[in-house]
Amino acid sequence: MNSAPRLESEKLLYKLILQFAIYSQGTNSKLDPHLINISKSLKKGANYLQLNSELIALSKTLAHISRAESTVEITDEEQKSRQQYFINRLNILLAESDIPFKFHNQCAALRQKSKKDLDEQTYKKVIDSAISLLVNIKKHVANEQRDIEAFLAEIPKQLTFLEDHTLYVTNSNDESIENRGNFNSLIESQVNNIRHSAEEASELSILQTSINQHLKELSSQLSNHKTTEDKRQHETQKQLNLMSQKLQDMEVEADSLRNNLKIAHDKALRDALTGLPNRLAYDERVKLESTRWNRYKEPLSLIIWDIDLFKLINDNFGHKAGDKTLTLVAQLILNNCRETDFIARFGGEEFVMLLTNTTSEQALELANNIRLLISKSGFNHNGESIKLTISCGISQFSEGDDHGNVFERADQALYSSKEQGRNKCSILD
Repeated sequence: MNSAPRLESEKLLYKLILQFAIYSQGTNSKLDPHLINISKSLKKGANYLQLNSELIALSKTLAHISRAESTVEITDEEQKSRQQYFINRLNILLAESDIPFKFHNQCAALRQKSKKDLDEQTYKKVIDSAISLLVNIKKHVANEQRDIEAFLAEIPKQLTFLEDHTLYVTNSNDESIENRGNFNSLIESQVNNIRHSAEEASELSILQTSINQHLKELSSQLSNHKTTEDKRQHETQKQLNLMSQKLQDMEVEADSLRNNLKIAHDKALRDALTGLPNRLAYDERVKLESTRWNRYKEPLSLIIWDIDLFKLINDNFGHKAGDKTLTLVAQLILNNCRETDFIARFGGEEFVMLLTNTTSEQALELANNIRLLISKSGFNHNGESIKLTISCGISQFSEGDDHGNVFERADQALYSSKEQGRNKCSILD
């Protein structure tokens, strides 16, 4: 019963190790060979025993580096550079990991703190907060898994209960049928006895006595049969009521779990700041639309949006202004696209759109309308005016394409828009 959850836990652990190995490459040339070998082994499906020797070698190298670095004096500039490197790696890890919705605000707050200039004390607090966040996420996932395991473990017990009561009802019904047959035989026997007595009796008084005796026995048997059947029916109905209640309880419990999983899934696909679908939701949707496009070959276009000079807004006006910018741009794009269009926050200041039944030229017309609208929709923050512009790159799915090809072309078109001075929309097909 626990093998499937354990397998999922191992997959998650291997995925985290693989991500750690990838993100850590480049931190030290002595570590890179070990990290590369671990990454390759995991991608080939290596298990713990096959990784053991490489992990031991990595551990020894880390210990050696640690001892060597402990004897070397590090300048303030080098220390700051190292801190910034790890902070950047941390931000990438948080941006690309599947963070449960419950921790989105905590994650966003951590990322905001990491963008500020950090002294030694604040840097340590950020690292401690990151470790605490990861530990809490692990506990949250483990608790959810235990709840599901408990529900699944309860199902066999419930099924056994229902099976036992079904068997009881079935046996009770069989006994009732058997007793009814026996009772019919008794009645037939008593009737035959009465008939025989009538044929053999020489006097009326003897016949009357004999018939009365047989009728008395028949009445007694009828009463016993009725009592037995009433008791049996009462008990059977009781068992049926118990089964019905148990089925209703199981249905309510299953519905509750199903709803909770749906809510959790929906939240996991939603960006906490803008309310738009997030990158995970986009990955699911683009698979669906790509499959549909491959089958029907109806036009499908992709737009990548990027807010111009967003870092300057954060640096000059603060992260609250940056958050307001993201929220405003998200709503402007959402409110001015079609119902059939799909828009998601891809990460940072980037948004992506999928436009079904739309050529790249049609997508360009729609994109330019949105771009012009945003360029006229700045806002004030603490009495200062903030101007907004946005650029985008557009590409249409073509024969032989997959999502990677189209996304790369749209990204190149976005780069072209930036090179032309920003506040532009460009096509690359």
